[in-house]
Amino acid sequence: MDIARPDDEENQNHTTPHFTWRAVLAGLIIGFFINLSNTYYGLRIGAASQMSIVSALLGFVTFQFLQRYLRISLNPSENSLLLSVSTSVGCMPVAAGFINVIPALEFLLSSEEKGPLLLSAKSLIVWSIGLCFFGLLFAAVFRNHFVVQEKLPWPGAKRAANLINSLYHQNPQPSMGHQSARDEANRQPDNEEDTDHSSFVREEQALLTPQPTIDGFRWDRGKQSLFRGTLLSWGLGMIVYFVPVLRKIPVFGRTASKNWLWSVDLSPGFFGQGMMTGPTVPLHTMMGAVAGWGTLSPYAKKQGWAPGSIDDWENGARGWIIWVALASLLADAFVKLGWFIWREVVLFSDDTAIMDGENEDEINTDHDYPSSMIGRRRLIFYFLVSAIICAVSVHATFGSVVPWYYTGLALTLALPTAVVGIRSIAETDHNPECALVSHLVFGTFLSSSNPNAILINLFSAAVSQAGASQSGDISHNFRIGQLVGSSPKVQLYGHIIGSIFGAFVSCGAYRLYASQHSIPGPLFRIPAAFLFINTARVAIGHGLPEGVAPFAIVAAVFSGMSTIVKMRYANRWWQTFIPTGVSFAIGIYNTPSFTITRIMGAVFYWACANFGREKGRKNNDLLVLASGLVLGESVASLTGLVSTMMFKRFGGH
Repeated sequence: MDIARPDDEENQNHTTPHFTWRAVLAGLIIGFFINLSNTYYGLRIGAASQMSIVSALLGFVTFQFLQRYLRISLNPSENSLLLSVSTSVGCMPVAAGFINVIPALEFLLSSEEKGPLLLSAKSLIVWSIGLCFFGLLFAAVFRNHFVVQEKLPWPGAKRAANLINSLYHQNPQPSMGHQSARDEANRQPDNEEDTDHSSFVREEQALLTPQPTIDGFRWDRGKQSLFRGTLLSWGLGMIVYFVPVLRKIPVFGRTASKNWLWSVDLSPGFFGQGMMTGPTVPLHTMMGAVAGWGTLSPYAKKQGWAPGSIDDWENGARGWIIWVALASLLADAFVKLGWFIWREVVLFSDDTAIMDGENEDEINTDHDYPSSMIGRRRLIFYFLVSAIICAVSVHATFGSVVPWYYTGLALTLALPTAVVGIRSIAETDHNPECALVSHLVFGTFLSSSNPNAILINLFSAAVSQAGASQSGDISHNFRIGQLVGSSPKVQLYGHIIGSIFGAFVSCGAYRLYASQHSIPGPLFRIPAAFLFINTARVAIGHGLPEGVAPFAIVAAVFSGMSTIVKMRYANRWWQTFIPTGVSFAIGIYNTPSFTITRIMGAVFYWACANFGREKGRKNNDLLVLASGLVLGESVASLTGLVSTMMFKRFGGH
């Protein structure tokens, strides 16, 4: 076996193609299906997934099928570009607000609040494109600080990079900013700080080096897992689509199912999501379900505070307990925001030379690829231009409602929330609901007597949420690219292309679902939209439902304390048993059927990985199977929807 010399390895890095149109095209196609999936699940449960691992795998499998027609195989840098494009397309339903603010405007806004506000396709596209850029460019400006210099864990990014390196049987080649990781690991430390940094690099490389006996990946077996998962999910999803009673199986009895919504949903996508998260998060979510649906819901009904149907958002228990979930989310967000801002103030004061722009070209350009990053001053200029584009798009779409200075305030507020988004996804793989903080900040500037107060609050919070969402997503991909030796400039271009394409796809997918389903309805309950508009209402002074205030306060205190404990004792074994405010709230604002099915998926994952004939089965294979289950159901929903439309058109006469 020939061993490449260091010089040969370095020359290979310089000649490896990074930006290719074949990778971009494949990323757009894969991103289309991820976008469809996130729109579908976002409207159903108020959550979406970046799916970076499944993007990398689908790209690899696609080009393996086409191998005989290719002169050059897909390389890891191209796969990183493909991943950047596909995830940026897939995340646009969240960034552009198609799972929260847009349905809130169109279906939940009352006439007293100047609603409902129906938006044309042109307005939706202008709005979406306006939100495409500034979060990406803000994260690019500070890429060196968050991705290269800080020793953040990035668990999800490392898993994705490990998969890519395993697919191509290579050791990771991270780009370290001032010099290559190889030189950094081999050089003698000059002081204690250098010793710590070199140790960090060596530990990182050891973690990412492919280990066939543990996390290795065979693409043929992975292809089979993906195909089987997608086909199974598609078939079961089609059955459930046309037999909706399978979404409410009364395993706890008909009374519990009908009166309190304790049932099981045979959703293969929910099952796959449980496999992807593992048992800890679903169990935390179940704690919220027991507290909300098993305790508070019957109590509110008995006290007469929620006299309507259990699933009624206006007068029923569901609309009552959502305020408890909202209090939990707000407390979690404020604790994290306060902690991250305090830490950033300390870090920025320690890194004044870097933040002031000394040695700008050296600091912001990776040594392995001299042209791999745009200069920082140019990035700052592009960021300012992107902010202007955002302000213009908001004014063009909602200028009669939202004064320009509120848009400027929203963009300003988006910067600290973007920092929270980057740090949170780096440490927990979760991009927080930063819009909750924006709601309350704008609530201090708006009076309930202002007829446009709700609209202004909604739009401004959506802008802040878009910045935080996209900053976290691209930083996550920057970290993946760094660990596989990709050009960050190429990744930025990929994100911009994918976001523009994703804006159009998101508009089309949302309009298609909204035209064929009642919203809110049995399938699309839009919980994220209810959270969004209820937060805006409470922020400008609308009162809480009767009897909910004491329970909301208790939930806020519990969520805040649990978040503090989990951050303070992150490395202790027992902190796993303490739920986060986010997972606790998800169990409250989603029905128990969602939580139960996810727990079933998590238990299946745990059992396959630890017991029986499949003991020791590769984690990557299980994640691939789970990804197929998630994607398959969203494809089934589109298939069922198109079939229904065709039947109505040609068979309904």
